[in-house]
Amino acid sequence: MPPEVLEYIKTQRVGVLAVEMLDGSPHGATVHFAHTDEPLVFFFETNREYRKTEALLGRDTSRATFVLGVDEKEPKTLQLDGQVRIIKPEERGTFDQTYFGKFPAKKEKNKDQVLFVFVPTWWHYTDFTKPKDGRILSSDSKVK
Repeated sequence: MPPEVLEYIKTQRVGVLAVEMLDGSPHGATVHFAHTDEPLVFFFETNREYRKTEALLGRDTSRATFVLGVDEKEPKTLQLDGQVRIIKPEERGTFDQTYFGKFPAKKEKNKDQVLFVFVPTWWHYTDFTKPKDGRILSSDSKVK
């Protein structure tokens, strides 16, 4: 991941996560997130009662898309495709340090809290603040 994309991610706190539900339909939700750079992994928490948990609890992994940059005032966006899953026990320390380090007020745990991770497999970054129609970077060299 290029440094300018990692720097952009650090400026964001909220994104839109779309998860493939058990019936194959998509479900999108606005979510807070935290991440690690190496490897690039995004962490989330949600309530067991929310719709996206159906996919998280219904299978080991689900396809998902995560989008950062939905504000017209800042013409940059990062789109990522990958997989979501419940965090593994060995990831709990990293989750707590990363996610609750960014959102300490959310540290209060409750029985309905579900902790999960998004692992990207593809990404596409656009920065329209750059001259000549912006700068587009992608993990897929075929994308321009």
